[in-house]
Amino acid sequence: MLIRIAIVEDDEKEAQLLEGYIHKYGKTSQNLFHIEWFKDALHLLDNYNPVYDIIFMDIEMSHLNGMEAAIKLRKLDDVVTLIFVTNMAKYAVKGYEVDALDFMVKPVRYATFSMKFKKALSKLSSNKDISIMVSRKGGIQRLTSRQIIYIEVTGHKLKYHLNDEIVEGHGSLSDLEKQLQVCNYLRCNACYLINPQYISQVQNYTVTMSNGDELKISRPRKKAFMLQLADLLGEGKNIRL
Repeated sequence: MLIRIAIVEDDEKEAQLLEGYIHKYGKTSQNLFHIEWFKDALHLLDNYNPVYDIIFMDIEMSHLNGMEAAIKLRKLDDVVTLIFVTNMAKYAVKGYEVDALDFMVKPVRYATFSMKFKKALSKLSSNKDISIMVSRKGGIQRLTSRQIIYIEVTGHKLKYHLNDEIVEGHGSLSDLEKQLQVCNYLRCNACYLINPQYISQVQNYTVTMSNGDELKISRPRKKAFMLQLADLLGEGKNIRL
């Protein structure tokens, strides 16, 4: 399993320390790790793409501190596992406000890191996120189910609506519905397949997504849609009606 990790840390030595710990842990793990280092939170958030599985975030940084960055991050990605790294443990308590999994106090020791990292990987293994290969003119593009806000079918084309772009491809929405069932995607009408993690509101026959798009719920599908949504709410999903 490939795990994508971002380290947001303005101190290069601290970033290298965490990267070294990740590689050390990887020697006894069956996972592969792709690591990116961002020297400040602005570089992470600028044109953010929700492809990361775990983000290690320093709290005390210039320009934009880690806590403020986490608030902005959660508006773009409410799924990624977030772990704070800080010199001051008292600040890390606020991490619960942005659904941080845990925090580590500098200087970080490997024993502490491995314990927290194992916890993060266990959380990932319980999350359902699969790859979607989008057939496009001239080739294919890989998306993850977590990136997609909703999928729209228009004629013979599929449009994958992401946070910052729309990817067009070919295929069957019904086939995608079967493939994404494990990720709890919902069909609100014949044209849309939606990721429930990005639902902001449901009102009458309209579901509003996190990007502001309003999608119609068809009358024949309304009952089944609301029952499925209620089941997800019962599982503690972060969806509000």
